[in-house]
Amino acid sequence: MLVLTLFPLLAAAQQTPLLPLESTLSGLRDRLAHVLPEIEALKDIGGTTGISIGVMSHGSVVLETNLGFADVERRLLATSSTIYPVASLTKAFTAVTIAQLVDEGLVNWDEPLTSYIPELSFEHDASLAGQLSLVDILSHRTGLAQLDNLWLGADSQTLVAKNFTVSLCNHLSPMYPVRSQWLYNNWMYALAGEVIERVTNQSWGQVLASRVLSRLQLSHTTAIASEIPPDSLALPYVVLDDLTPVRIGAVDLTDGSAMSTTGGIRSTVGDLLTWGNALLSVFRNGETPLALLDAVFSGRSFMNSTATPDELYTMGFVKVMTPAQIGTLGLNPSLVDSMPMIGTSSKPQQVFYHTGALPGYNHCFLLVPESQSVIVVLSNSISQGETPCWVAQSLLQAVLNEKHPLDMTHYAEQAAAKWRTIHQGIADALEKDRRPDSPEPMHERLLGKYWHKTRAVHLDVFQKDGAFKFNINGKPEQEHVLSHYSDDTFVFLPSADQRIRNGLFLYGPPSWLLHFKKDSSGSFTEIVWDMGSHTPFPEKFIREES
Repeated sequence: MLVLTLFPLLAAAQQTPLLPLESTLSGLRDRLAHVLPEIEALKDIGGTTGISIGVMSHGSVVLETNLGFADVERRLLATSSTIYPVASLTKAFTAVTIAQLVDEGLVNWDEPLTSYIPELSFEHDASLAGQLSLVDILSHRTGLAQLDNLWLGADSQTLVAKNFTVSLCNHLSPMYPVRSQWLYNNWMYALAGEVIERVTNQSWGQVLASRVLSRLQLSHTTAIASEIPPDSLALPYVVLDDLTPVRIGAVDLTDGSAMSTTGGIRSTVGDLLTWGNALLSVFRNGETPLALLDAVFSGRSFMNSTATPDELYTMGFVKVMTPAQIGTLGLNPSLVDSMPMIGTSSKPQQVFYHTGALPGYNHCFLLVPESQSVIVVLSNSISQGETPCWVAQSLLQAVLNEKHPLDMTHYAEQAAAKWRTIHQGIADALEKDRRPDSPEPMHERLLGKYWHKTRAVHLDVFQKDGAFKFNINGKPEQEHVLSHYSDDTFVFLPSADQRIRNGLFLYGPPSWLLHFKKDSSGSFTEIVWDMGSHTPFPEKFIREES
């Protein structure tokens, strides 16, 4: 078993030196300007619709630039005031909000979660409810299954209602013993949101606003839907294999919806630079504008083994010491032979980062304490590879003053080429076990409504317009066409373009199959659906009695 200890903020962490001379900032501006042609090339390689970029050092904005469109159809350019749903960059805000409540005495880092959510009782291991703490769920060290496909559907829709959060978390199966293995889990941040709301008797968006946003004067940041200016929002796009951008449905994660505390904030580059500079105050002499930031930045959980010996998850950030691989959270590692090693020709420095992705949006956020630098890259498309991560690494090399910076276009081209093969790879994997000549059950025997045991999700199986179909929770946007695959199993993999339009990027080959199961009398009573790679068991949906 991997032994984990609390990693206090490094005593040797650099304190702020005297403010750098203007010539130092000027040199950084020159290096960043030199990177801009590479960034434009990275945008073109991935087909990214729009990108907003900002870099701050020692409280001064040294780069702010925008490329492409916030709204392709109306030809509206991305600007510094463009608002983006920031996806998993939300997690740091959630962790810092919890830190303020700890400082107020409303919660305790190490108190069992049952102190705040008495009905928490994990069905596969009831003892977990009394073991897990806020630190565990915020640092992804619970070992519980991810099961993201149970809440995130096609066209950016959230499938489950917020009132099912606790019952769905209770349903999660252990993948690893608690605190033995890092495993990213969005459900745990949803659970953190439940804690916030129960101890304050306010919505998470309201608590966030009063404890964090107002203190930092982040006037363009919110999780509350009514506060989002519609005309300033970057619209969401996906990029087809031929680089055509396609508009998709709006992200519905906001205050009051399930998963809002894992990805529901909207913000701008400017506000996120201010946010980053406030976070970096913990590495400076003097007071910090927010309480207990040292706890937030303490390494808690060893992440997956990479070439970097010191890769830890804090609460809302990955913590590395250069030379390091940046961006191991996202999809890029699966798209390239090896992630680039950043910082091999510069002085070793500590870097904190996080990526964020939702259908139609992709981002990267980095902090470099020694130079008091913040790097923000926001985009409004899922392109061919995670372009913002490549862009952020190009900028990071300039911040680190690398003597021999790596060319990120090489990695971006490799990632984009691999991205275009994903659909065919899924189709080829499914074809290996397809048995079209096996007996196909009569569709009439399969029709009906099948319920997940939590009652949070159901599958409607029906015939419409001469096709055999199913949908999720009765939503037209979640409608899929079923075709016979083998015996009592049906497949719903669409065309390559339609898969991208649907935004179902987390579905591996097994997730495109529904297995209908019979009881002892020969009646079909159950659907078995393997909804993800980081789950020990497939999900079961029981047919509703007539």
